[in-house]
Amino acid sequence: MALILLVDDDRYVRSSLENLLASAGYETSGFESAEALLASDPMPEADCAILDVRMKEMTGLELQQVLAARAWKTPTIFLTALCDEETQARAMKGGAFAFLCKPFDEDELLGSIEAAVALARG
Repeated sequence: MALILLVDDDRYVRSSLENLLASAGYETSGFESAEALLASDPMPEADCAILDVRMKEMTGLELQQVLAARAWKTPTIFLTALCDEETQARAMKGGAFAFLCKPFDEDELLGSIEAAVALARG
């Protein structure tokens, strides 16, 4: 079963994503902040990570940079309400697999996750 990491400071968003992904057959691990993910020991080996852009301390874009500096290869999908072209361009230039806007289409998200998991598993 594929493991999907969820990093979003809104517990309702995390909960709804956990329910959606569980119904699609995925295992999830949720984190309320970028710092919580980075502090997890060991940091989970995952098939995909879903990040919010706007979080209280470290943003999703900053987290993406930290993970890249650690040579973390897990495909990353941004799921955010901050959907301007500049933010999307920064995320994609930083190596994001996909960039989706809230509110999101469930089928589009699940399709992106399926493709990211396939990439992660080679």
